Amino acid sequence: MTSLLALLAIAAAPQSGHDTWRIQGDLSEACTCSVPCPCNFDQGPGPHSFCWAVFSIDIRHGHFNKVKLDGLHLAGANGEKGGVWYVDDQADARQAAALESIARQIMVKFTKANGVADPAQAPPEMKVLGIRKAHIDQHADAKSNSLHISGVGGFDADYLMGLDGKSPIVVENNASWNITHGIKAKTRKLTYKDDYGNAFDMSETNSNQGKVDWSDQTPVYFK
Repeated sequence: MTSLLALLAIAAAPQSGHDTWRIQGDLSEACTCSVPCPCNFDQGPGPHSFCWAVFSIDIRHGHFNKVKLDGLHLAGANGEKGGVWYVDDQADARQAAALESIARQIMVKFTKANGVADPAQAPPEMKVLGIRKAHIDQHADAKSNSLHISGVGGFDADYLMGLDGKSPIVVENNASWNITHGIKAKTRKLTYKDDYGNAFDMSETNSNQGKVDWSDQTPVYFK
């Protein structure tokens, strides 16, 4: 019997020798670091020795070869045991396979950006433990952002307002995430627990909200 993964791979087979893709939209992210996350400024994590995160991309416009991805989400999380990707449960078989392929390509560049040339030699926290379908609820407005991945967790956060008391603090060209107009926020709650042994439950930690425009040509997505 042909496996589901095999069927998905066939469904998203490239139209030529190279997959071409692009996703544009909004990224919502929160991590276990204090505000602001030192990693965003090319420093070591703090106050802990680790920086575990959950995130999601709300794809406003996207494609993988000829497969349209508009209106879908691609989420992920990482912890001590490794990383897990979550594909929008609204995706059909071709879209799910496309999102999975994008996730794997992103991880290859992620390991290289962190000085690991061969993904097979990556430390446990940089390896993909699994890719699963899930309901992904991502929201952002003028004052807050949030993410909830069914069955595993997410976060709710409030933007940090600047000197005028009306507009959020924004960081451009941060060292962790390839986003533009990166709004800084603080979580009210950050929780995550999966079947692979990753788990954290915190509050008043760092959060980012920003625009993404990623493609197969993007050199670094995050590190």
